[in-house]
Amino acid sequence: MVRKSLVISVLAIAAAISTASIGAQVMSGPTKQDLLAAMKDEAFSHLRYKLFAAQARENGNAALADLFEKVAAAEFDKHFKEQAQIFGLVKSDKENLTASISDEYLETMKMYADMAKRAEAAGDSAVAQHFSTAATDEGEHHKAFKAILSKKSANAAD
Repeated sequence: MVRKSLVISVLAIAAAISTASIGAQVMSGPTKQDLLAAMKDEAFSHLRYKLFAAQARENGNAALADLFEKVAAAEFDKHFKEQAQIFGLVKSDKENLTASISDEYLETMKMYADMAKRAEAAGDSAVAQHFSTAATDEGEHHKAFKAILSKKSANAAD
C-alpha cells in the first residue's frame, strides 16, 4: 500500500505538470525537464526515507529512524516545495481537481492496465494482480475527484 502510494505520488506529480514559469518568465524546455527530474527525485526520496524510518523504528533503532525522518522532511519541506513553487505546480482548486481527474483516469485506464498486462505476460501474476487492484483504486479516486468537481460546478451555477 505504501509503495503504491509512493509510485502514485511520483506519477501524479509528473502528470500534473503542464506549464512552468517563474513569475511571467517561461522556462526553457531543458530547465523545465531538469526541474521536473529534481521534483520526482525529491518526492521519491521523501517517501523512501519515510519507509526507511518506519523500518528502523520497527527494528528498535530510534536514532536512525529520527535521522531518516529529518532528512525526509527536508526533502519535502525545503527542496520539493520550493521546486514546485518555482514550477507553478499548484494552481486553483478547480485546476488542481481537473489535473487530478486526468491523472487518475490515465493511471486507471492506461498505466496500471498496461503494467498488469506486461506483468502477466512475463509470468509475474502477483504483481499483475497488484497492478489490477491499484487500477481499481485509482478508478475510485477518479470518481471521487469528479464528484467534487461536479458539486463545485453545480454550486457555482446556483
